[in-house]
This record gives sequence, C-alpha cells and structure tokens, in this order.
Amino acid sequence: MPITKKRFEEIVAELRRKGEVVPATYDCIYKAIMRNCPKYRADTTSNLTSVSKKLILNTYKDMNTEYVIDNVLEKGKVSDVLFEVKGYIFNYEFNNRKWDGLIERNDAYLGKVKNDLIRRAKSYASMPKVIQININNFYCFLSKENLLEFKSRDKYGIVESDKWGKIYVNLKLIREKYDRGLNLSKLEKELVILTLTKVDEIDKLAEGDEELMEVAKELKRLTNDAYTIGLYDEEEERRRIENSIKITAKKQGLKQGVKQGIKQGASNEKKSIAKNLLKDGLPIPKVCEYTGLSKNQIARLM
Repeated sequence: MPITKKRFEEIVAELRRKGEVVPATYDCIYKAIMRNCPKYRADTTSNLTSVSKKLILNTYKDMNTEYVIDNVLEKGKVSDVLFEVKGYIFNYEFNNRKWDGLIERNDAYLGKVKNDLIRRAKSYASMPKVIQININNFYCFLSKENLLEFKSRDKYGIVESDKWGKIYVNLKLIREKYDRGLNLSKLEKELVILTLTKVDEIDKLAEGDEELMEVAKELKRLTNDAYTIGLYDEEEERRRIENSIKITAKKQGLKQGVKQGIKQGASNEKKSIAKNLLKDGLPIPKVCEYTGLSKNQIARLM
C-alpha cells in the first residue's frame, strides 16, 4: 500500500526531532550518494582499487541504464552502481543481507557486462577491466579482513586473467572498529559513514574532509526528501516480509509462493513465520495481515 503524503511528512519530522538521517545502507539512498557525490565516488573507488582518482573524475560515464532485465531470475535486479572510466568498468553492489543465491545473482549481472564487452570489443586485448565491488552489510566469508579481493586463479595462485575481478567489503567489521573508537583509515571512514544515522556523528566524522562532507550534505538533503523516504520505507518493508517468509518457508519445506505458503501452512508454521517477521521489526498489525494470526496469538509469541 502506498505511503501517504502525511506519513511522508511525519517520518521526516520524526527524523529531524531525533537529529537523524536515513542511512545509506538502503538502496535508493546509496545509489543517490554514488550518483550525486562525484568526489566521494572517485576517492572511494580509487582507495578500493588503486585506480587514479583523477582518471575516475575526468573520464566517468554512467552505465546504469544500459542493462535491462532478461528473465525471471533477474526480476527486480538492477545494478546499484555501474559506471565506466577509461580502461575500467566498475559495478558496485550494496548487499544488506546474506541469502542463498546472492553471489550467483551478482555474478549473473557481472557476466552480462562481460558478454556485452566481448561483443563490442575490437580485440580481447583492448577490453576494459571489469571490477565488481560488493559492499556487504553483514559478516562475509567468516573473514577477519575488512577487504577481500577475488580473482580467477588456480591452487598455485596463478591468475588466469586480470580482466575480471571482485572486491568484497566487510562493512560490519569496519562499523565494529568505529564503535570501539579505534582509528580509521580514510577508506574506512568513507565506508562507515554509509552506516551512520546521527547527524552529529556524521558531521564529526566528515569535518575537514572534502569527500565526506559531500556525503554528509547529500544525506541531509535526501532525508528531507519525503518521496525518497517513502520509497525507502516501502521497499525495505517489502523486502523484510518477502525474505522472512521465503526463509521460513524453505526451512519448513514449503515450495510454493509466499501467499500460498502462508495459506497452506499449519498453525506452527504460521507462528514460526510470525516470529521471524517480529524479529525483523515488522509492526504487529502487518504480522497479523501476512500470517492470518490474531493480535492475541502474536502477543503470546513475543
């Protein structure tokens, strides 16, 4: 159900009262930051990949509109950020949750970019290098490293090709370091600012830094945009519902769609789904709506 204009205004007013912004851990906010903060985009990309910041600033070309959905497996899939600079193509993917098939889905998009380059290239040698940067807002690969670089290599460490590469950012570890009050590198500051919600924290982190101040200003602007808040709120709620139901349905052996799974599920399965939805922060009325359980039944699960 669409969010009303009144609700938009209430959300913005509440954020202002708390001195908060909508964090860039949400798709539409992250995309806007990367689209509207060129100095930040160039500096972060340079710090992650060692590609010249000047090259990124001077030869940047947006590519987000060049690739469309091909089939049902890609339903709802668009790149978070896709752009080209001289000799390189960068594909940023912001992943808020880990789920079965996440890596495969992102790889499918990367493969689409590769195949298109091969069709267009005059020679294989002249093809640009494609780098996918996955910013994971969860603990990934059980690694203690903030950054992981993946290349196609054999068991002896011999790299098959330097034309493709993937970088994984373990954002949770960087936020953990920030919360402990430890010193952060410039790159770590550029990444952790994506997770912050308090205006005073953001301003303190960004003070005196051109790229970070660019982000701080944009976060405040976006937060005052009620339409953006509405998109974020509605999209995130939908994802929480779908993910919780799908995960629970899988564990319970339900092979049908979300609605069918709920309708056909036994009482204990509905309760299990409800618990997951509550854990994800869904309001009780919505849990009742999506499971068919009464408020009293939901209350007993809390």
